[in-house]
Amino acid sequence: MTMAVDVVIVGAGATGGLAAKNLTDQGLSVVVLENGKRFQPPVDLTNSEANSKKIQWNEPRVYTGKHSVVPKAGIGVGGGTLTYLGVMPRFHKNDFKTYSTEGVGEDWPISYEDLAPYYDKVEKEFGVAGDCGPVPPEPYELPMPAHRMSWHAQVLAEGARKSGTRPFAPPIAINSMEYDGRPACIYCGWCGSGCPTDAKATSQNTYLAKAEKKGARVISEAFVHRVQYDPVQAKATGVLYKDADGNEHEIQARIVILAAHAIETPRLLLLSSCPSFPEGLANSSGTVGKYLLSHPTWMVFGTFDELVNAYKGIQMGQVMVQDFYQPNRHNDYARGYILLSYMMTPITYANLSGDFIGADYKEFLYDYPYTAAWWAHAEGLPNENNTVTLDPDVKDHRGLPVARLTTEWLENDIKLAAAARDKAAELMEASGARKIRIGLNYGAHAMGTCRMGDESASSVVNEYGQTHDINNLFICDTSVFVTGTGLNPTLTAMAIASRAADFIGEAVSKGEL
Repeated sequence: MTMAVDVVIVGAGATGGLAAKNLTDQGLSVVVLENGKRFQPPVDLTNSEANSKKIQWNEPRVYTGKHSVVPKAGIGVGGGTLTYLGVMPRFHKNDFKTYSTEGVGEDWPISYEDLAPYYDKVEKEFGVAGDCGPVPPEPYELPMPAHRMSWHAQVLAEGARKSGTRPFAPPIAINSMEYDGRPACIYCGWCGSGCPTDAKATSQNTYLAKAEKKGARVISEAFVHRVQYDPVQAKATGVLYKDADGNEHEIQARIVILAAHAIETPRLLLLSSCPSFPEGLANSSGTVGKYLLSHPTWMVFGTFDELVNAYKGIQMGQVMVQDFYQPNRHNDYARGYILLSYMMTPITYANLSGDFIGADYKEFLYDYPYTAAWWAHAEGLPNENNTVTLDPDVKDHRGLPVARLTTEWLENDIKLAAAARDKAAELMEASGARKIRIGLNYGAHAMGTCRMGDESASSVVNEYGQTHDINNLFICDTSVFVTGTGLNPTLTAMAIASRAADFIGEAVSKGEL
């Protein structure tokens, strides 16, 4: 089957759905291709952690390097928004200028001011509840009030205040009231399992639903394995994909947008090598797949004498501490970190235990209803040696090379994460925990493998996600990040995608695309 449209978008997650809705509103014909299935959360994902496996990336990958970071990813119509926990802070102004301000990382080609109107727009369109906090990039208001804190969050917040910090209810894309036709949260705790009530904003129940009503088409179980390139026109001409039965199809398009996240997007470009781009499509710089970013994190558990029932409520971020996010020249590390409350359904709790074994593990499980947790979340600095490449040996069921992730934390990453862990333990003690346990240390979120920049020799895309090498090929996901910051990335990725979609629409209207 061959189909011709104005725009084909690879990936139906936060940014792909947003771009589809924005461009459909501008009168363009749009097809969105998604590798995963289409689920109806109230039916397919009801109250079961086992069901959550359906919406987590389950195809093979190879993890190597000193620290072998394994960032989670979603799959299905809705992408990562099916599994994410909805924490939506804005980046701070100095996050975009880390080299200028601290001499580490690199500066972005955009500023906070460039994204500010798009932050506003996405927060209203998507639906975000909460407060901007005591140290925001600028004072701003969200469209919904903050959620009420459950008991475990109140306990953590009180300890944080005793320690001299300023805890607050951060921005979360979960309804605290009925909003945009979706209900208020019922605090069942299944945020990471797809949200059976639709109170959590996902790409599926917001942007994609509206785009489809305007005529966009979303094709699920469609694995895109190649971006087609015409060397005569020096343009991308569309994509090839395989359906669930292995049949191949082609979508021809004036504009190709990749929104498959920071692992599958570079993998697709590398799979799309051709005589004009033998090292991967749009990779004249050699940076496709390089500078893989992630957040070094620790789980810190506190067990109390009283029941805290941390399984009740929103899964992450009922309370946040951002007092240690701003750089401090007196520290022996650069950048900063945040602390987020974390409530856990039983299997998640067991999986985040880290190295506990035997009697210690049994005691840990027994303490479940008495235990609360801080998620200590730090920034990992850019490292050229952290990469996504094509594995030379391992193939997927289609016979294609899988993504190979090579990762190693830098010394600053390790020091910063340790400081975050120790501060979380200090705040937990101030909350009255009788026992503090250090749980899993892992890398959260994948970013940075097709970074943006002004120079085509050292970056893949410009400030609008337009590839330097091919002017009708765009990337609109976290792979364009220059640094990871210490904050959750979804809102900023969406703001960048919204800005890019406006740029694309304007270029089309001028006849430039």
